[in-house]
Amino acid sequence: MLVFSIGFGASLSTNPGINRIGASDNQVVAAARGNVTALAWTEEVNSAGNVAVKQIVFTVGNEDSATAHTFQVCAVLEGPIGVFQPPLGTSPSCVSTSSISASGNLALQSLNFTNTVPVSDVANISFSIEELS
Repeated sequence: MLVFSIGFGASLSTNPGINRIGASDNQVVAAARGNVTALAWTEEVNSAGNVAVKQIVFTVGNEDSATAHTFQVCAVLEGPIGVFQPPLGTSPSCVSTSSISASGNLALQSLNFTNTVPVSDVANISFSIEELS
């Protein structure tokens, strides 16, 4: 089972915190006008002899029909449950795109993982996308 999630904050580096919608500490964050599609992962046999995920390749789309944008896409693999790649406390695996034309797509973007995760252990893949410009 694959589960996709989107990170919300002023930026991907914003520390998570309680956001009381409609209250004085409400943080309005515009949704990124981008999407991640056409996911495929590259598998390799790791040092333990398991077929494992090493890389994820995907397409980033610009949903803005009037303006070109660049995006940062990050991902974290979970598996086995509670074990993450990249490990907890470290930065996620991220890639920034070049400028994507209005309503355009940029294929063959990739994220590489230093440590592989056996395919049979993948419990979750979380993506976040941030509009940079």
